[in-house]
Amino acid sequence: MVTSDKLLENPKYRDYTVGGPESQLALAKGLANGQWFIPEIDRKTLRRLMQRDDWHALRDTCILFNLIFASGGAAYYYWTQGNYTLFAILFWIYCTLYTSSGDSRWHECGHSTAFKTKWMNDVLYNIASFMVLREPLVWRFSHARHHTDTDVVGRDPEIDGRPISMWQLFILFFNYQLIKSELGKIWLHARGELSPAEKTFVPYSERFHIFCQARIFLCIYLLAVFASVYWRSPLPAMYVLLPYTLGAWHFILLGVPQHAGLQHDVLDHRLNTRTIYLNPISAFIYWDMQYHLEHHMFPMVPYYNLRELHEILKPQMPKPYNSLWEVYREMIPALIRQSSDPDYYIEREVPAPLEQKQVVAAVSMTPDKDGWVAACTIEEVPKGELFRFDVGVQTYVVYHAVDDDKFYATAGKCTHGAGELSDGLITDNLIECPKHNGCFDFKTGEAKRLPVKINLATYPVKTEDDTVFVCVGDKGSRKKVQIAYEED
Repeated sequence: MVTSDKLLENPKYRDYTVGGPESQLALAKGLANGQWFIPEIDRKTLRRLMQRDDWHALRDTCILFNLIFASGGAAYYYWTQGNYTLFAILFWIYCTLYTSSGDSRWHECGHSTAFKTKWMNDVLYNIASFMVLREPLVWRFSHARHHTDTDVVGRDPEIDGRPISMWQLFILFFNYQLIKSELGKIWLHARGELSPAEKTFVPYSERFHIFCQARIFLCIYLLAVFASVYWRSPLPAMYVLLPYTLGAWHFILLGVPQHAGLQHDVLDHRLNTRTIYLNPISAFIYWDMQYHLEHHMFPMVPYYNLRELHEILKPQMPKPYNSLWEVYREMIPALIRQSSDPDYYIEREVPAPLEQKQVVAAVSMTPDKDGWVAACTIEEVPKGELFRFDVGVQTYVVYHAVDDDKFYATAGKCTHGAGELSDGLITDNLIECPKHNGCFDFKTGEAKRLPVKINLATYPVKTEDDTVFVCVGDKGSRKKVQIAYEED
């Protein structure tokens, strides 16, 4: 990351501070919350790929924690036997499984796509957050912004700041910078404060919960230290704290190439995100996040369906990397060059656009004098499905509930990041935004899952004969029905 002194010495370096001067430039250029390239894919196929189950994640979670407990238990046994060589090997395996797997589990459960059951995602998300030293709530909002403004300077809190020296890259594998940064943030939050950057994307209503989480983290760390003192053994503190540095190498090895060296300030994930083929062991630890380009384009697709999504989208994507060696062979020279030329980036070759298929435009309606519009027919919206229609510049969605066989209508855009809800996933009575995985109850409009905080507008619905009518109000009221966009 570039310091202010370095900026004064060499103005070529950009200011990556979230909410800083570059943020205003991004807004002016239309890069903030911009319209990203979306590849062509059959909507029915995408909806199928977005479906979740509990089986895959339960199976993988059971395997993972059995491996963690087995390696940790075996390491403890050899410690008591005085065989410190085997202890060191097994403890390193324990640390790697603990923190590097924690990173991918934190990521997938943060998107609420690993499990179909909500509470399972929430439980594993909070456990994995501790395993990888990330405060759950802060990072949930931070990662939502990362998906909104991927590698947009001044907007993305997870951007790879330039330049990065080879020494910085080396110590990154020991997680030194992240540990120092996160412990500082935990201490800051435990005192009841947020950083200026965090204030730009963390809702005020969530701040108290963030402060509580930071205090819980500190209490656990202190308990581990006290346990070591009480039992006169370094092991309690070692098992809790050392994985953060000894076990981070694998997620750093795979995480850095996600975006490093690629183009900044571009609204096409094909130019700033990589897909890399991995061996089965690394893929298990990484929970198939090697298909990172596909994940950024369609974050609602669970990890166990990313491989199929990759195959479907392959004709529209840049050539995937066949190995980590291929990535680093390209990336390292680029990072070295960026030290003297920060404007340099690796150019990815994208395929020519597919032949455009005829797209059926969203239905645009004109309301009657009482504000009612004939939105669709009953047959056009089967149970558990939705239908989009427009009235002027406003977008609306009609839903057909499974439980009561009734129709409901809401505004068509998410209140958090203006994602198109017509591209979302219906689960029971919830509509999930395709952009950040936030959820609304489409019957009441109530915001049900973070990062969304503002309720969704709902509209009266009636059916006459085979037609579904929605009351969107008169022309004057429709002007007021705007997206209350909540800054991430």
